[in-house]
Amino acid sequence: TNPSGHNQFLGDMFEGFLDQGVKQSEGQYFTPMPICRFILMSLPLESLIKQNATPPKAIDYACGAGHFLNELAIQIKPLVEQHKPKASLVDYHKAIVGIEKEYRLSKVAKVSAFMYGQQDIKICYGDALINQHAAFPEIKDNSFDLLVANPPYSVRGFLETLPEAERSAYGLADTIDNLDTNNSIEAFFIERAKQLLKAGGVAAIILPSSILSNGNRTYVKAREILLQYFDIVAIAEFGGGTFGKTGTSTVTLFLRRKKTTPDTAKHYRERVAQWFAIDEQQAVYEDEYLINRYAEHIGILPADYKELLAGNAEGAWCEHAMFVEYTKAFNNNAEIKKLRTQKKFCTFSEAEQNAEIEKRYVDFVQAIERDKLYHFVMASDQSNPVLIVRSPDKKTIKQFLGYDWSTSKGDEGIKLIRDANGSHLTLLYDEVNRDNAAKLNRFIADNFSECLTEIPEDLSPFATTARLVDMLDFSRATFEKQIALISRKTFTVQSKWPMSAIGDLCDLKAGGTPSRSESSYWGGNIKWLKINDFKDFDLIYDTEERISQEGFDNSAAKMLDVDTVVVTIFATIGRVGLIKEPMATNQAIVGLKPKNKDLSPYYLMNAVNFCLDQLLAEAVGMAQVNINQTKLAALRIPLPSVNVQQQIVTECEAIDLRTENARTALASASQSIADGIAEIYAGKHPQKKLEEISEIKRGRFTHRPRNDPKFFGGDYPFIQTGDVVKATASKVPYTQTLNEEGLAVSKLFQPPIVLITIAANIGDTAVLDYPACFTDSVVGLTPHQGINARFLELMMRAQKKHLNDTAPQMAQKNINVEILKPIRVPIPAPEEQERFVAKVEALERAIADAQTIINDAPAKKQAVMNKHL
Repeated sequence: TNPSGHNQFLGDMFEGFLDQGVKQSEGQYFTPMPICRFILMSLPLESLIKQNATPPKAIDYACGAGHFLNELAIQIKPLVEQHKPKASLVDYHKAIVGIEKEYRLSKVAKVSAFMYGQQDIKICYGDALINQHAAFPEIKDNSFDLLVANPPYSVRGFLETLPEAERSAYGLADTIDNLDTNNSIEAFFIERAKQLLKAGGVAAIILPSSILSNGNRTYVKAREILLQYFDIVAIAEFGGGTFGKTGTSTVTLFLRRKKTTPDTAKHYRERVAQWFAIDEQQAVYEDEYLINRYAEHIGILPADYKELLAGNAEGAWCEHAMFVEYTKAFNNNAEIKKLRTQKKFCTFSEAEQNAEIEKRYVDFVQAIERDKLYHFVMASDQSNPVLIVRSPDKKTIKQFLGYDWSTSKGDEGIKLIRDANGSHLTLLYDEVNRDNAAKLNRFIADNFSECLTEIPEDLSPFATTARLVDMLDFSRATFEKQIALISRKTFTVQSKWPMSAIGDLCDLKAGGTPSRSESSYWGGNIKWLKINDFKDFDLIYDTEERISQEGFDNSAAKMLDVDTVVVTIFATIGRVGLIKEPMATNQAIVGLKPKNKDLSPYYLMNAVNFCLDQLLAEAVGMAQVNINQTKLAALRIPLPSVNVQQQIVTECEAIDLRTENARTALASASQSIADGIAEIYAGKHPQKKLEEISEIKRGRFTHRPRNDPKFFGGDYPFIQTGDVVKATASKVPYTQTLNEEGLAVSKLFQPPIVLITIAANIGDTAVLDYPACFTDSVVGLTPHQGINARFLELMMRAQKKHLNDTAPQMAQKNINVEILKPIRVPIPAPEEQERFVAKVEALERAIADAQTIINDAPAKKQAVMNKHL
């Protein structure tokens, strides 16, 4: 036994015990331990432990042999020791519950917990779909902070064993016609998760991939539950080979339960009902921006869509291409076909018949659109994108997962792939550091914390992000809420000029990469272009790397001429640039060279970008989303006259010039601020310790559930680490507030106060100029008399590197107040401090003005294209 760590022997042994009979009869496939580790390392366990005053309640409602329970207990142990050193680990084990319907498995789970030294984990032998378990009263609805499970799939007749009173608790039961044949048990486990989790509770549930697309009524309703009651933080898709003998493709849904007070699903359901009840003459819509956002998403003018809301049968919405399919579906509707043949209907005049059909058509369209608009709003309610993780093809999946299955007699079970030092090799997680930024679990955890950063290029083949609304298809008359693992948004480009295919206008050329193992292929004189060498609209003069003539000759690399437009089609897709020096390129980039002089390369670059959304909507791929050359060649762009092209080029180049000047000004002003700070530090001003010139106060309020309505939702601003990171010179934003109970366990700090982050993003600073509470991962400095708060904040900027270097190397770096106290800061005379602050604020205004020009450039270019095209 090994209470302190993993024991693969135990896992293999239990798999051996359970290999025959149980799986087939119960529809269960046991989760491999590496997948258990990955899933639990992706969950925000650290914040659950830090923010809860008591051990967070966790449940696996289909625990099988107890793999998730054992792994959870193993992973929380070092986190409890770090953040709650005085707490009893036994209490944390007591807060973990497993439910298992198969008697033998429930006993194995209990034995497994005992052999891992986790005997206080509770194992309930019973049906997880039942609401109450007499021997386990702690299993209550809306009470769990964490749910993780691999529930059974496709169990025929499972509802027959569920008492009728228990079935009535499920909205999904209304979609079932035959209890004896229905096998959609996994859908019911989704609704059960919704019942068990408290607001803000997190979940990871392994389900068959079909849960995202099955058109059966039960599965459509299950997806409605997901969209209405959860934020979908991430989806990890694992192909065949992940679960051994079963070839089932699965998805792991990483979820966070939405607010329950107020119930956002109910709130927006009522709001949408109000929109469809408003008379056209009133034209006052609460949360009107949501209507506008949906109309723009489906490509309709908001004003036209509001005519549909008002029931105007002759509104401009009728002419939109999307409603052609609605008309076909309406005319093919059995009820409408029957209506047209009824005697009473046939006695109506033609005008009366048309009026009746028109009324029914509007009702038909409104019913569909009410459903679409509601679920668009619910999907929009999720602010952070969905992180999509997809395993590679069968050839490389073993290296991705880090294990293989052995069926050799006497050597059965999972075989981990290890390096020479015995470390597990996988892209999924680091077995000793859950915050390793080179592993996929870190990015899922970051998305739970709403601080997801750009995914590194070497992980981009396996992970991408998408807005949830773009993963839903709103274009068809039948809306089944399928969730695609690529963006499904469709676009139609309209222009007064003829549209021509890229393939007719340009020669397309894609490249390749010389072998990295051949050193003689690299370091030559040929510029070699890759994705990171340019951003959108870049004029590309140079590249980071060079290849040799030998490398060029022995690879698929291709030379691109000057004035070739380049488009990225792989990994980071959709960047568009224009090369100004000859260079070779790799396979992720396609060069577009105009076939004749009537097509301006610079115009072509902007035209491709103008139509790019139309192309991205057709991106394909499993492990990695990409655009193939055929679809790029088929992309149609407007082709105006040479004179109009030149006019567009002239206006866009003027925008480019202003943007480049703004970038130069921004960089210069930023450097001036940094130089000014350095100059003060290098001067002869007296330097004093931070504790001598300010009162150092660590924030309060921690160990509380995220969004717990008992503490949150009042009048007192609550500053978190991310708010300080996002702060500007003039504003510290906040997204959370505390009520009176929250204030009672926190403290209201008075301005002016300098904020410094001491965890995660260490050393970010801001000046708070309003009363607020802040988290314990933020420290506040209240300056003594004669110390300008803004000046002190500027001086602390120079300490960011020192603070990061000083932070102990732990799973998550952080510093404490004791590290801050001895930091020495130069202190000029008060009037000199004020002069320096005034100088910096003038530079910051220049930076803000320059950033506005940079930010506005894409929209200004789009306006130019719209005006002329």
